[in-house]
Amino acid sequence: MQRVILGSLMAAVGFASGSAVAADDSGAWYVSPMVQYHLLDQERISKDNFGAQIGLGYNLLHGFAVEADVNRANFSISGSNADQRLTGYSIDVIKKFFPESVIRPYVLAGAGVMDDTLTRSPHTFHAILAEAGVGLLTGLGDQTGSTRVQLRTEAKYRVEWANPGLYGPKDPSDLIFGIGVQMEFGAPVPPPPPPPPPKIVEVQAPQPPPPPPPPGPVDSDGDGVPDSIDQCPNTPKGDQVDSVGCTIKDEIKLQGVNFATGSAELIPTSDFVLSYAVSSLKKNPTLVIEVDGHTDSVGSAQKNLALSQARAESVMRYLKQHGVTNTMTAKGYGKDRPIADNRTSDGRLQNRRVTLKIVGLQ
Repeated sequence: MQRVILGSLMAAVGFASGSAVAADDSGAWYVSPMVQYHLLDQERISKDNFGAQIGLGYNLLHGFAVEADVNRANFSISGSNADQRLTGYSIDVIKKFFPESVIRPYVLAGAGVMDDTLTRSPHTFHAILAEAGVGLLTGLGDQTGSTRVQLRTEAKYRVEWANPGLYGPKDPSDLIFGIGVQMEFGAPVPPPPPPPPPKIVEVQAPQPPPPPPPPGPVDSDGDGVPDSIDQCPNTPKGDQVDSVGCTIKDEIKLQGVNFATGSAELIPTSDFVLSYAVSSLKKNPTLVIEVDGHTDSVGSAQKNLALSQARAESVMRYLKQHGVTNTMTAKGYGKDRPIADNRTSDGRLQNRRVTLKIVGLQ
């Protein structure tokens, strides 16, 4: 991908050599379609992939613009047949340098919202995002007419403020590269006459000392998770931890794992929770797991015991099929271990559950 970006910048310089000198584009509207490549946060369980963005902007003042962007990309999830779709909506402020030049470097900063959707699941999660980046606009052909075309190359850093889940990262950050075109509409303002050359006075400034090398990541409690993303500092030595440095408790609830009525067949929406369970167990292969099945009090005790055993075995089979190598057993408890009142519909819903109980270490 780095070769693609460098190649784009070299192409931009080549195109610029045949372009007419540009004028100030204040007051002009523009649209900017781009192809992007997303380098995802290493804590995510999805794989890097291409995406697309469309932007609508307006050049406000000399060298400043405001832009509304929509970008979308689909990412496959490791160890799962489900895909993650990220759709971002943002407003950016752009500062362009050398606005009368054919080659215009710029910086941008903005904020917006992110929709995070898992395919085969009806759930969409929303988060706030912030982004900043740098780019280059290179004029293609005549830049003095009422319609102008420019090559646009860009790199930006995006942070998503997301609530941490049992299996998901907190506040992931992604690096995004993009290349596309920018089409401007509206007559440019002719550039003002150049000012008289300033009087040059040479001053020999002392050279500053070179900056110290950046320190490596700090892991104060030695749990293998850097302090910059560790949500549970001072973890006891030897504890098994998840992706954000917190001790994995004795029982992992799989809230959202559901089955067909009176059956042990998993319904498609269960993939969302189970894909994160797969990722978490792969990071901790030494945990010995008991998959426990539970039911409410409706029906006979014998039927509920058999159904809870079948559902526990169904979840264990899913985990093994998706690459989990932990030592696992399945056990059904029927209606004998309720956690809520079976006299209410909400209580019965809570009692119909499957959990992963940590029973030891290999």
